[in-house]
Amino acid sequence: MPTQYIPCVKNKAIEENMNSNIPKLLAVAISAVIFAPCAVFAETAPVIDTTAGIKSAQWGKNVTITFGTDTFALFSDGIPNHPRPTRYLLPKPGVVVPELAADLFVGDDPTMPQNYAFTLPLHPRKKAAATPTGLGPIGILVSGAALFNPYEADDHTIALQHNFTFDGVSFVDACNGHATPAGFIPVGTYHYHGVPHCITDPIDKPREHSKIIGVALDGFPIYGPHGKDGLNPAPLDECNGHTEQTGEFAQGIYHYHLTEGSPYSIRCLMGEVPASNIQHPPVIKN
Repeated sequence: MPTQYIPCVKNKAIEENMNSNIPKLLAVAISAVIFAPCAVFAETAPVIDTTAGIKSAQWGKNVTITFGTDTFALFSDGIPNHPRPTRYLLPKPGVVVPELAADLFVGDDPTMPQNYAFTLPLHPRKKAAATPTGLGPIGILVSGAALFNPYEADDHTIALQHNFTFDGVSFVDACNGHATPAGFIPVGTYHYHGVPHCITDPIDKPREHSKIIGVALDGFPIYGPHGKDGLNPAPLDECNGHTEQTGEFAQGIYHYHLTEGSPYSIRCLMGEVPASNIQHPPVIKN
């Protein structure tokens, strides 16, 4: 039977708050309600052991993985193992999402060590309902840094469509990442909002499917922007994923793609998310 789903419906209360005169900080707090049902599926996909695929990924030395029978434990300091700028454009105090150049200032890279510890399934399973991603980590990439959903701190503005660059200094760097600045808790969380070119460019090959570059918090693998034969992956569902053969999974597996076009990152999770992996969104200091 073909997969049937009900497309995601935005939370009307949140949307109304975002478009009203209610302060943005309150809207952000409202939007932090995460992990609610989004789409209902009629088909159950076969369960696949991801051990070999996870082991084949080019994990950085700052990532430690311990394999069990049904799960694996992943630990990371959250600092990407690739070069990054020494300076970034940062929001001025009180600015949630910069709208104008005047909302930003040039500052030192705020990246700081994190203490990531996740227990992830080796046999990820699709749920009856997809899980919308909230603010905060939704996966870990081979660099050891976190993947975030496409949005900035208002959970509405697409980060990669809202970048700024002045005198060679950017809000989002060339690897499509940046760190949470001072004024947010936890501070210094480096994260990606789209294709991390400094990871994918060295390992992806022309006319081939992208290599595995990470794992989502539901255990399903994450790939770069290329699908079968190096073409754009299609069709993708509302979470930015699909089932297809990859170099690591010849039998095919459900997986996510980070893409060159909108939405760029993962908008929801199709698999079961262990309760211990549910991340609290960054909190804005008063």
